[in-house]
Amino acid sequence: MKIPPKIAKMPIIWELRKLSLYCVSLLKALYRFRSISIVFDSVIYFSVWWKYHQKNNDPLKNDFPWITFKAEQFIRKILRNDMIVFEYGSGSSTLYFSRRVAKVFSIEHHRGWHEHLCRTIEEQAIKNVDCRLIEPETIDEKGASEYLSQHFSYKNKDFTSYVKSIDAFPDGYFDLALIDGRSRSCCIAHAKNKVKPGGYLVIDNSDRAYYFNGNDFLWDEKEWKAYHFTGPIPYSFEFSKTSVFQKLHFH
Repeated sequence: MKIPPKIAKMPIIWELRKLSLYCVSLLKALYRFRSISIVFDSVIYFSVWWKYHQKNNDPLKNDFPWITFKAEQFIRKILRNDMIVFEYGSGSSTLYFSRRVAKVFSIEHHRGWHEHLCRTIEEQAIKNVDCRLIEPETIDEKGASEYLSQHFSYKNKDFTSYVKSIDAFPDGYFDLALIDGRSRSCCIAHAKNKVKPGGYLVIDNSDRAYYFNGNDFLWDEKEWKAYHFTGPIPYSFEFSKTSVFQKLHFH
């Protein structure tokens, strides 16, 4: 039975819908990740999830990265005000890092979202963020490129310039690099040498195995220490996984 629009928009109906969808997402996550700890995390982080899942919410008003809550807790503890951060994919994470580190270099592929973020940065007088727009190029269907996105809306879009933007920086330059944009497997490959020894490579939605195609180096325990965080995330009903890899030696 379909709920009439006027009733569906009532605050109590909206809140009940949120609760039911959260429970459904938890059951799906249990089956997907096969970890009972997700149940405990769903309870622990429920109130903060509820806070960041208001109707018509704009993530840029929250300064909270779009990663699992457990991963955010970990990252918050390791950040210092002298750090330099690079991120593929701009947004609430850009504002989050700007409050906590010395400099943020952020690469965005979507013009509209980039403009929205830049207005927010200007309004808040944030001075330590360099947010660059690098849009993908359209290629012929027969054109060959390894710098592609798996998302259907970016078919025949080449992200070579986007991915290689980090190459302009010296090796070992960044304390942390966040991979949360397009063509992520290629971003990981280009970012690995740019993270300094002791620094961190953060990969969001790391439950997607294809991100690690060609990036087997991350499973070398002598070179990288891995931390994996599964659970609820802000702004979405889905549960996800965020992985943090700490570089132990220079490559």
